[in-house]
Amino acid sequence: MQGLALVEQIRRFAMPEGVIECRGTWLRQRGEMRFARDRPWLPFEAEQWFEGSGIDFRWHACVRIAPFVSARVVDSFLQGRGELTARVLGIIPVARSSGPATDRGEALRGLAELPWRPFVFGDAKSFTWEMAGPNNLHATFDDGRTRASCDFEVDNEGQVLGGVAAARPRTVGKLVVDTPWSGVFREYQVFDGLRVPTMAEAIWDLPDGPFTYWRGQVTDLRALR
Repeated sequence: MQGLALVEQIRRFAMPEGVIECRGTWLRQRGEMRFARDRPWLPFEAEQWFEGSGIDFRWHACVRIAPFVSARVVDSFLQGRGELTARVLGIIPVARSSGPATDRGEALRGLAELPWRPFVFGDAKSFTWEMAGPNNLHATFDDGRTRASCDFEVDNEGQVLGGVAAARPRTVGKLVVDTPWSGVFREYQVFDGLRVPTMAEAIWDLPDGPFTYWRGQVTDLRALR
């Protein structure tokens, strides 16, 4: 019951005008990402679509990798399958990832980004909620095909602040290594009746210290009715 009480607190904070029934959300983002500590930050602009009853998502980004040169990146988890593709100038393939490790990694991203579709917190099918400590919610998604779990740090108001901690597959050379991974959410605003974080960061917790590799700002968000 404690887990459900914390979920209800999140819902009340995230939907200040009352419960919203919708089939998903769409958002627009801008930000920057990098591939190593000694590599430059690469600016991006993106759109993202979230399915409203599970963890499926599609992230379409344009990443500037050099003056006058950009890459089109698609990151997704759809119907139990994860995929990442990147094409320079939208034509030349430079990266593609799929398979079981990618499925696990993208499923975890879809679960960790629930604050951008906060109406899923509650009685949504395939989700279970448990207390993992004071103001800490352990979320599990399991639809019989995909299973993913992570922890959310929640303040007394119901804001998900971060601590989206879990082990996520990370490519290291030719190997895939499960690596501690976390996120941070902050600066909540109301869009279309939903109070959501507008700033976020994604972090690999490496042996030599935390490595922030992605940070973004939401500039618009809509509930898809």
